[in-house]
Amino acid sequence: MKRILVVDDDPDILEVFQMALETERYRVYPLLSPRFIFKTIKEFSPDLIILDIMLNGMDGRAVFRELKLNPETENIPVIMASARYDENYIISQRLNPDDYLEKPFNITDLLQKVNKLTAN
Repeated sequence: MKRILVVDDDPDILEVFQMALETERYRVYPLLSPRFIFKTIKEFSPDLIILDIMLNGMDGRAVFRELKLNPETENIPVIMASARYDENYIISQRLNPDDYLEKPFNITDLLQKVNKLTAN
């Protein structure tokens, strides 16, 4: 069973992610704050991370950069999600996530992106 770590500071959005992904037989770890993301990654070993950009008190872009600079997490695919920023902004920032999800998101879109990045 593929494991997905979802980092979002909105509990309702976390619940939507979790319900949609668990329906498709993914194991989901919802995380309200990226403060303990590296500890969680070590314990949960996710196959994919869905990371919100605007997090309470933290910047998801900085978290993403840390993930990509760390040899233990650099190869984990990341989907960045945001209600404020669109895909063009992400491209302009040269963040280069594996994919991007604009909120509010379509469940079918979400599942297609997740399936693509976890297929192997």
